[in-house]
Amino acid sequence: MSQNKLLTGLLMGAAVGVIVSLFDRNTRNDVMNKSKKVGSSAQYYAQNRKELVSAVQQQTERVQNIYSRISEDASYVGEKVNELKDLTPQVKELAMETKEAFVDTKDAVVDSKDDVLSALKEDSPSGTSSLTEGSDSSSSGSGSSSGSNSGSTTGSRTGSTSGTNKGSTSGNTSSSNYSGTNSSKKV
Repeated sequence: MSQNKLLTGLLMGAAVGVIVSLFDRNTRNDVMNKSKKVGSSAQYYAQNRKELVSAVQQQTERVQNIYSRISEDASYVGEKVNELKDLTPQVKELAMETKEAFVDTKDAVVDSKDDVLSALKEDSPSGTSSLTEGSDSSSSGSGSSSGSNSGSTTGSRTGSTSGTNKGSTSGNTSSSNYSGTNSSKKV
C-alpha cells in the first residue's frame, strides 16, 4: 500500500512541477512549438508508413554496424593485450640476457686491461709507461680480447689487437679497438 502512495505522490509532484514550469512564457512557447512539431511528424508518418519503416530499418542498421565495429575493436584490443602479456616476459628475459652480456664484456675488458698492464710491466724494466701512469686509462670496443705483448712500439696505435687469451673471458671473441700510447722500449 505504501508503494501506491509513493507512485501517487510522484505523479502529483510531477504534475505540479509541469504546471509551475508553464507559468513562464518562454517555456510555454517552447513546449507548444515542440508539441506542434511532434504532432505534424506523427501525422506525416501515419500517412506515409513505408517511410517510417525504412527510417526505422536504417536506424537499426546503423546501430547494428556500430555494435559490430565496437565488437571487432574490442576483440582486436583483447588480442593485442594478450600478445603484450605473452611478449612482456620475453622482453624481460632478453633485457636480462643483454645486461649479463654487458657485465661479462665489462669484466673481460677489465681482465684484458689488467693482463696488458702486467705484460707491459714485465717488459719494461723501468716500470714507467703511459698506460701504467694513473688509473684513468680506458679502452673501448665490443667483445673481449686479451693477449701478451712481447714486442714494443713507440707512438700511438689505433686498430684491432688480438693475442693469446690469458684469463677467463666470456662473450664474443671479436676484435676490440685499442687506443693508447705504448712508450716502453725494446729490451
